[in-house]
Amino acid sequence: MTISSGESKDKTNEYSWSTLQERLRASVVSICISFPIPFDTEINSMSYATGFVVDADQGIILSNRHVMGPGPSSHKATFFDNQELFLQPTYYDPEHDFSFFRYDPAELKGIEPKAIRLAPEKAHSGLEIRVVGNNGNEKMSVHQGELSQLDRNAPVYNRNSNGSYNDINTFYYQASTTSEGGSSGSPVVDIAGDAVAIKAGGNRAASNYMMPLQPVKYAFDYIRRGEIPPRGTLQVVFRHITHVQAEKLGLEAAAAASEGVCVDESTGVLIVHKVVPNGPADGVLQVGDIIIAVNSAAVPGFPELFGIVDAEIGRSISMRVFRKGQFITVHAMVQDLYEIMPTRTLNLGNCYLHDFSFQEAASGSASVTGVKISMDWNGMFPSYEIDQRKVIHAINFQPTPNLNAMIQVLRGIHRDQPLVLKVKDFRDPRDEAMFVTYFPQVIPPILMYTRSTATGFWAVEPVCGLLGAPEPKLGPELSGAYSQLTTNTDDSFASRIQQCMVCIETRPVCPANGQYTTRRSGTGLVVDPHRGLVLCSARLLPNPTSNISATFGAIQVNLTLAYMHPLYPVVFVKYDPAQLTAIIPDLGLFKPDNRLCVGDPVTLLAGTNSRLKQCAATVSGRQILTTTVCESCLDQVFINTERIILSPTPDPMEYNIGVICVDDQVRGVLLSLPECLHSTYTVKYVGLDIGLILPALSQLRASDIVPNSVRVLDVEFSRLSLATARAFGVSAHRLQDILHSAPEARSIFKVCRILHIRPTDMVSLEIGDIVLQVDRRNVEHIDDIACFDCDLVQLTIIRQGRELDLSIPTTPFRGANTNHIVYWAGMYFQQPYHTVLQQATRPVSNVYVFTFTDGSPIAMESFHRRMFVSEISKHTIHTLDDVVRVAKLVRDPNLVEFNKRVASNEKMISGIIPGRDVVIRIVMLNGEDVLKSFRTNDQYFPAWQLRRGPRIDDNWVLEEF
Repeated sequence: MTISSGESKDKTNEYSWSTLQERLRASVVSICISFPIPFDTEINSMSYATGFVVDADQGIILSNRHVMGPGPSSHKATFFDNQELFLQPTYYDPEHDFSFFRYDPAELKGIEPKAIRLAPEKAHSGLEIRVVGNNGNEKMSVHQGELSQLDRNAPVYNRNSNGSYNDINTFYYQASTTSEGGSSGSPVVDIAGDAVAIKAGGNRAASNYMMPLQPVKYAFDYIRRGEIPPRGTLQVVFRHITHVQAEKLGLEAAAAASEGVCVDESTGVLIVHKVVPNGPADGVLQVGDIIIAVNSAAVPGFPELFGIVDAEIGRSISMRVFRKGQFITVHAMVQDLYEIMPTRTLNLGNCYLHDFSFQEAASGSASVTGVKISMDWNGMFPSYEIDQRKVIHAINFQPTPNLNAMIQVLRGIHRDQPLVLKVKDFRDPRDEAMFVTYFPQVIPPILMYTRSTATGFWAVEPVCGLLGAPEPKLGPELSGAYSQLTTNTDDSFASRIQQCMVCIETRPVCPANGQYTTRRSGTGLVVDPHRGLVLCSARLLPNPTSNISATFGAIQVNLTLAYMHPLYPVVFVKYDPAQLTAIIPDLGLFKPDNRLCVGDPVTLLAGTNSRLKQCAATVSGRQILTTTVCESCLDQVFINTERIILSPTPDPMEYNIGVICVDDQVRGVLLSLPECLHSTYTVKYVGLDIGLILPALSQLRASDIVPNSVRVLDVEFSRLSLATARAFGVSAHRLQDILHSAPEARSIFKVCRILHIRPTDMVSLEIGDIVLQVDRRNVEHIDDIACFDCDLVQLTIIRQGRELDLSIPTTPFRGANTNHIVYWAGMYFQQPYHTVLQQATRPVSNVYVFTFTDGSPIAMESFHRRMFVSEISKHTIHTLDDVVRVAKLVRDPNLVEFNKRVASNEKMISGIIPGRDVVIRIVMLNGEDVLKSFRTNDQYFPAWQLRRGPRIDDNWVLEEF
C-alpha cells in the first residue's frame, strides 16, 4: 500500500458534527433482511442492517455483500420517516463485502434523499469519523471514532465455520467505535458528510472493520451505466505483509528496490496465501511467493494488483515474484470471476444443492468443482454422513462436476432406485466418503431458483421429470433373497425374535407435533407378518409426516404409518406383505394371565436381524412414567403409564427396542423414549406390559381403518401410599378391601394435575381426588384408570375426606395421529394435538402453528412460535381447510408475471415485488391476543398441504395450491 501524505484533511470550519444527522438522515436507511433459503456461505435467516443512498436519481443504495447475500433474498428499506420500500438486489461483489440495491424514486413520497458522495481519497490515518447507521435496529445511531490502521488484511470472522463468508484480497481500515449489530452497511463519514469507507464488521474488543471504497467506486461507475463491472481472478488468496516481514522471508530491501519496489513509499508487499487447486494459478504460483510486479507494473497493494487483473480477463499476465531467494517471472491466464459464482440452486425435497463456489473453495483450499449441499432439512442424506461442508462429486459412479451434470444423472434414476453418493469435505480433503441413500416417497415441491444477472432477482420454476417412475414391484427372485438371508435352521425362540427384527429409517417431510425434521434409524419388531405390522418406539418415529422405509435383508421396502398410540411411546407401521416371499415367524402375541411382578426373572432380547443380544435381568420395580412437557416444542408427553424397571439397567443408547420374555413368551417390550434438545427428563427408555399394546394391535388386525382415539379422564395421577391415604379420609374398611383384592398393592392413586380445563357445569375430577373404584371394581393398577372405551364412567372417589359416587364423562384422546398439515407463508399449520390443548389457556380454533421457517415473511415480523390462528385478513379461521381457502384468496396475482420479467433479464422491476399484505390474528398459549401484519412471499414460500387418508395403508399426499 502506498503511504498517504495526509494533505487532503478536511477544512473543519466549513461543517459541524452537530448538523451531520440532519444532513444525512434522509439518505441512510434501515434494511430488514430475509434469506429464505440457504445458499453458498449463508443460511436461511432474518436480520437487520443499514444502507445509504449513493445515487438519488437512479435510487441506488450501497450496503454490504453479507447484507444482500449471494442467494435468494428479500429486503425491505425503511427511510427515516418510516416509509417502507422493497429493494431490488442489483449487484453484489463476488469477493468483497459490498453490494448495490435499487429502489424506484417515484415510489418514495414526501422526502428527497441526497446521495452521499463516495470519497475514498479522503481516508487517512487519524481522520475523525462518524458511523451513521441503525445500531441494534435503532434508526440513525451515530457513533464517533478515528481511523487508525489503513492497511490491515481483511478480517477473518469465522475461522472454524463451515464456509461462512470472509472478505479476501483487499485492505481494510480499523477504527474503535461502539457500533455493533445492525450497523453493517453504514456509511463511515467525515465531517463533510462524505463516505470514506463502509462499515463491514467488528469484534468484541470494540474494534470495527471498515471496507475501503476504491473497489466500491470502481464497480459503482459500471452500475450507474447499467453494466456489470468486469472482475477477474487467478483463484488465489493474497495477503499483505510489511517490508520487515518480507525481509524475514529472505527479500532484502536492497534486492527489492533493485526490482522496482518502492520500499520507502509503501508499507509492504503482497504474498501468496492460498492457491486454489486446479485454478489458473495452480502450478504457477506457490504459497509464500512475494509479488513484485504484474505486467511490468509495481503492485504495492491490492488496488494496483486487481486493477490489472480486472482489465486482463481472458488474457495471460506476467508476474515477477520472489521465490526461495530468487526473482522469477511466471505467467497465468486471468479467469472471469463470474464463471465460478453459483447462480442456480435446486430444492430437492428441502435439500438445497448448488455449484460449489470460489468463495468456499478458497476458504478450504479445495478446487471449484462439485455440487455443494447447502442444507438438508428433511434428511435426504444420512445426517451422520452429511453436513454443510460436504460436496457431492459423483452419483451412482457418474461424475457431478456441476449442478447441470447432477440433474442429468438424476433424470436417469428411478424414484425407488438407490443413490450411491461420493462426497468430500472441502475443509479436509482426506474426509471422503461413499454411502447409499434413497429418494423419500413424499417430498415438498422440487424447484429450481435461477438468478437474473440484470436485476439480481431469482426466478423460480418447478422441475419436471427429474425423478423417473418407480421401478416395478419386486419379483419373487429378488424378494426371495430375503428368505435366503434369513433362513435359519435354529428354531429357538431367540432366533424367531431375531428374524422379526428389521432396520427402519424415518425421514420427516416437515415439522409436526412438536418435532422437527431429524432423520432417524433404528430397529422395529414385526408383530404380524400376515398384515405387515411392525412395532417400533416413538423415539424412532416421533413425527407423523415421516417417510418410512425398512430393510429386509437385501431389499428395502416403503412403509406407511399405521398408528401412533396416544398414551404409550408405541408406534405401528405397515408394509405390504405381498412385496416379500420370505417367511417371517409369527410371534403369536397374547395377553398373559398375570402381570410381571417385582422380583420376576426375565430375558431381554434386543438387536437387529443380523445381531441379537440376549441378557438375563430381573424386574426390580414398577413406577409411574411421567414425562414433562418441553415448553420449546410441546412434543408428546406420556403419563398415567406404569413402566417396568429392569436390573441391570439397559443402556439406552444400545436399545431402540427390546423384547422382555419369560419361558419363551413375550411378556413386555422395552422402548426408547422420544427426546428433544431442551428436555431435562432423565428416563431414556420404558418397559411396558404386552397387555397394554395388544388392544391397539387387535384393532389394526381387524380393520384397515386407523383406530379411533381412546378416551381418558383428562387428569394426571400420582401414587399415594396407603398410610398417607388415611390422612386424606380413606377409611380402614376401604384400605382392607383394596389389600384383599390386590395383595401386592401398596398404594392408591390421587389426581395431581388437571390436563384440560372443562366447562364449569360439567362434572369432573378435581386436584386431590382419590379414585377408589371404577364401575364398582377396585382400582388395583394405574392401567385401570388410564383409558376407557366408553363415554361415561362411574367412579367412587374420596374428595375432601368424603366418599362420593360420580358419573364422569371421558374425553377423546387422539394423541399424535395428525393427518393434515398446511404450509403457507413459511408457517406450518396443523390440528392441535393433546399436549397443546393441555397447555393452552384459550384454544380459539382448530388451527395451531407449531413453528415457521427462518427467513420467512412471518419471521421478519418477529412472530412467536406455538400459537392458535383465529383470523387471516378478516376471514375467520376455524379449520385447516379455512387456511387453504384464505391462502388461495390472497395468492399473489403478480407472481407469474414477475417470474417472466426476471427470466427475461429486465434491467429494473418496480411495483410488482412478489407478495400480498395480510393481517393475522393469533392467540398465544397463555391466552394473549396478538394482531400482526406481514407481507407474503409466494415466490420463495409456495403454499402446499399434506393430507393422509383414514386407512392404515394410506400414505401422505402432497398438494400444491
